[in-house]
Amino acid sequence: MGSWVSKPKAELSVDTVSLGMVVIDEIRLPSRPPLIDVAGGSGTYATLGSRLFSTCGQSHRVGCLVLAGRDFPDAIREQLLGWQMSLVLNLSEDKLSTRGLLEYEDDTFGPKKFRYTTPPLKASPIDLIDSYLLNSRAFHLLATPEEVQKQIPELIKLRAQRGVKKRPFLVWEPLPAACITRNRDAFLQACKLVDVFSPNHLEMSALFEDPPLKMLQPDQLEAYALEFSRATGMSGNGIVIIRAGEHGSLATQNAAKKVWLPPYYQDGATKVVDPTGAGNTFLGGFIEGWKRSQDIAEASAFGNVAASFALEQIGLPSCQMRGGKELWNGVQVMDRLTEYKALLKLPGTT
Repeated sequence: MGSWVSKPKAELSVDTVSLGMVVIDEIRLPSRPPLIDVAGGSGTYATLGSRLFSTCGQSHRVGCLVLAGRDFPDAIREQLLGWQMSLVLNLSEDKLSTRGLLEYEDDTFGPKKFRYTTPPLKASPIDLIDSYLLNSRAFHLLATPEEVQKQIPELIKLRAQRGVKKRPFLVWEPLPAACITRNRDAFLQACKLVDVFSPNHLEMSALFEDPPLKMLQPDQLEAYALEFSRATGMSGNGIVIIRAGEHGSLATQNAAKKVWLPPYYQDGATKVVDPTGAGNTFLGGFIEGWKRSQDIAEASAFGNVAASFALEQIGLPSCQMRGGKELWNGVQVMDRLTEYKALLKLPGTT
């Protein structure tokens, strides 16, 4: 395996890394030609969420781990390079990159089917050996309970071998297929190893109901979140975030505080194009907000604003410098955050 590193001098300066996958998608809609080589995957979008808030010379603090095969598109590598992150691309010449087929049933970007078309290359802490990304202050994982039970101790051990004693901030997004009622106890056990557990509302419901509830029931979700919040974290002081799409987000901590926040875009907003990746992007934004505030309401605001940029197009948003300002889809991210917080009358706004 070869390794390509964008910023080897960024040693010890990385704040956030996702161990989710970078997937190269083919997207099919009934009335359009297929879109080929679209960057996707939980790792890509979680990294986007963190990068949105890391401007003004701080972009190198976002780490990006890519497990790539011999066919990894140059255009996607150049797109990620353009974000000026600490990019580590581990290239396996004997493998194909992780590719997926995303098929929508209609042009509303609603019902869809996804399948991998190549064997997925799943990242784990071992892929960080000899990489400065191992020193990151925070990690995002998309994993089963069994993978969490294996990978978190492995990550802590590898960091200790590098002389990094401080425990990182750990955010766990569950693998959707693992969210079934018979796995609930395994999830509760694994939650002790992380700081944040974040399913979406359908995944959380599926851990308690068979079949899972189809309609959002806020009181029921709050009860589910309360049970998991008591189990999350080394001393039961962790955070549970339920990402509920057009219904917004629910965050709980210490079984004593709960915060519902609406999404940036309301249901039916014309600027919403494709929801793919919005939940992953939320978590990258949440991590950035939490690092700055240690407050679940503030961090959730960061998350909802981050998700809004994933919704505005198929694939990733555009990033440009104009007049010395970094613009995503033509907007300054912190301006959108200020607007959102003012609308909700959150602290720090006037």
